[in-house]
Amino acid sequence: MFRLKELREENGLKRSELARDLNINAGTIANYENEIRQAPYEYLILFANYFDVSIDYLLGREPYIEVSPLLSGPLSSNERKIIANYRELDSKGRDRVIEYIGLWKNKNN
Repeated sequence: MFRLKELREENGLKRSELARDLNINAGTIANYENEIRQAPYEYLILFANYFDVSIDYLLGREPYIEVSPLLSGPLSSNERKIIANYRELDSKGRDRVIEYIGLWKNKNN
């Protein structure tokens, strides 16, 4: 059981939005979702990273384990952009982002 469609719908995404975000043809995604074609491993990695799940979960080999109640529910478009940008940073940049968020939370509490 390939869970791509399930993950896409849980995150409130249209197929065209996912295709745009990942630079993949929407028809290709439809073929994967409907199990007409199998996604190559490069795409499995891309999908798993995008939805922050394991490849085993994506392929239906393991149940999803919720990490935190704060992370439940679909991510908004802005949250996905923040995560994508964060992942592109080096470790120093990521540390600075975490520090800034902590400062911002303390200022607003």
